[in-house]
Amino acid sequence: MQAIRVHPAPQGQPPYSPTNPAPVSALHLDTIPIPHPTKEGQILVKIKASTVIRDTLAWPETYAHEYITPGNDLSGTVVEVFSAGSSKFKPGDEVFGMATADHPATWAEYALVLESEIALKPEGLSWEEAAAVPLSGQTAFEALFVHGGVSVPTDDEEILRNQSKDSPNPNANKVLITGASGGVGVYLVQLARLAGLHVTAATSGKARNEEFLLSLGADETIEYGSLKEKQDSYDLVIDCVGGEPLVNAWNAVKSDGILISVDSSSFNFVEEHTKQGIHRDGVKALFFIVEGTHAGLDTLTRFANLGILRVFVLQTYPLANAREAYEHGNGRFTGRGKIVLSV
Repeated sequence: MQAIRVHPAPQGQPPYSPTNPAPVSALHLDTIPIPHPTKEGQILVKIKASTVIRDTLAWPETYAHEYITPGNDLSGTVVEVFSAGSSKFKPGDEVFGMATADHPATWAEYALVLESEIALKPEGLSWEEAAAVPLSGQTAFEALFVHGGVSVPTDDEEILRNQSKDSPNPNANKVLITGASGGVGVYLVQLARLAGLHVTAATSGKARNEEFLLSLGADETIEYGSLKEKQDSYDLVIDCVGGEPLVNAWNAVKSDGILISVDSSSFNFVEEHTKQGIHRDGVKALFFIVEGTHAGLDTLTRFANLGILRVFVLQTYPLANAREAYEHGNGRFTGRGKIVLSV
């Protein structure tokens, strides 16, 4: 099969690592053997699409071993299961999901994944759209419903009512989302709306993003500079950008509220902000990395099948053009949605 692999640094040069990331030229299209399930829970999937995630070549997991195949998001067709009698999947099933960080491998024609990492693909989504959902969608799901304390909406009629409301419920809990028009933010806005929350979407530019964010279900939009004026305004703040907006989020969250960041550069923000005297007693603050669960995938699938989860794909590249796709995904580009590799 064909697979994109990260080749090691040329002889005589320092080895690639998170502090010395591999250049895009280290990505090579290689021909390697097709893997096969060797233990309980493993499933072989013929990949249809995967996504390009910013800064993948700076992740520690990318250097877990030489010649690693990157890629976490996937959509595809089940080819083989280790134990057909005990698996809920069978050959021919159309699935989507996310290989966890410790075994990326989806930039390839075939990939071994765990049964716990996949679910049946939403019927109304294309292969490319389905691949764009798992990592970002599950990050949003876990931020809101696992760490944010929001109840997962289960009544389809209530969900549809929340989605179609013209005005917010004045008694609803209030959530602020920074980076609301980004890869995770677009799912946060939609899921928070479907859960019946009052949604404030923070953005770097209202003129550019306000109409789009309101169309996703935001009740109002603000620019980052306004956060200083929002003292004790939100029950929950979910940050996707870090930096000054995250600093000012301490002011915006209620004294007994929850502050969450999913911005990778802010992994130690609680410790750092505490040292700087920014921390507020009473606020539950945390950073987390998405784990991925059946509950998350199943909820996202349900919303997609109801036709109320919007998915955005900016551009699709063939697997052989992974270098170009990675450069696109790591550059300053206009447009909304994920960069997808089509296999």
